[in-house]
Amino acid sequence: MKFIKNFRNLAVSDNVCRIILFLLMAFFAFTYLFMFVWIFCNSMRTTDAFLLDTFDIFDFGSWTFGNYRELFHTQIAGNHRNPVYIGDTVLTTVILVVGQVILGVTIPALTGYIAAKYKFAFRKVINAVAIFQMIVPTVGAVATTYRMMSKFGLVNSYIGIFLMSAGGFGFSFLLFKNFFAAVPWSYAESAYLDGASDFTVFLRIMYPQAVPIITAIAVTSFIAAWNDYFTAYMYLPDKPTVSLAVSQLYRRMQAKLQLPVAFAGMTILAAVSLLVFGVFNKFIMSNMSAGGLKG
Repeated sequence: MKFIKNFRNLAVSDNVCRIILFLLMAFFAFTYLFMFVWIFCNSMRTTDAFLLDTFDIFDFGSWTFGNYRELFHTQIAGNHRNPVYIGDTVLTTVILVVGQVILGVTIPALTGYIAAKYKFAFRKVINAVAIFQMIVPTVGAVATTYRMMSKFGLVNSYIGIFLMSAGGFGFSFLLFKNFFAAVPWSYAESAYLDGASDFTVFLRIMYPQAVPIITAIAVTSFIAAWNDYFTAYMYLPDKPTVSLAVSQLYRRMQAKLQLPVAFAGMTILAAVSLLVFGVFNKFIMSNMSAGGLKG
């Protein structure tokens, strides 16, 4: 009722814009939902049924879990002596995702806090560089980055991936910088009176207040790292991740005309991302503010 009342109080042009935006968002949401349902349903169908009619997704008579069984028994990398199956990629994926998420919520928080609360030379230059590097495309630097990684022996190394993920700038830097800039410095002054160091102030006073932003960045970093196959393809070819395994599986199954098996891998890959976002969605979107000073 409150929404309808506010809707009536708006101007006609505002209502038209809201309706158009709502319809566009609803259309995009429907297309994404349809793609997921289509992939999932076809992952449950036999290959013959899929080839006969790719859009007869509710043909429950042809549904089977055989594609999922075959998914975990199909070699996606390696050789005959050392085959690699999709189950073998889980540990590598967990290590990379956890490491990238931790770095993604700590390094930008440190740089954003320093840029927001401390005055030093070239601070404005650093802020300008942080924004500029978001504008410049980084695709052209892939060859240079690979050459540098190869020269330092960081190819097929977790350390190399973690170093690439430890950048202190980017969109996360701007989020943390703007957040910490709005936090009253009185929190730090109270801690300094109790003998706290700069690092203690950040770690125990400022950083915990950024939990909403930390959660949002952690979830988005998890989804990005979970679905990222290009990084593993370029810099970790001997240790494929789940997303890279699904990508390689798709090419193999496409050649064999057994796409429902590849759809089974895609379903698992997408389901994890949807599950994580669904669990933390309300927490991310909720408006949270820091409490007042005690004293």
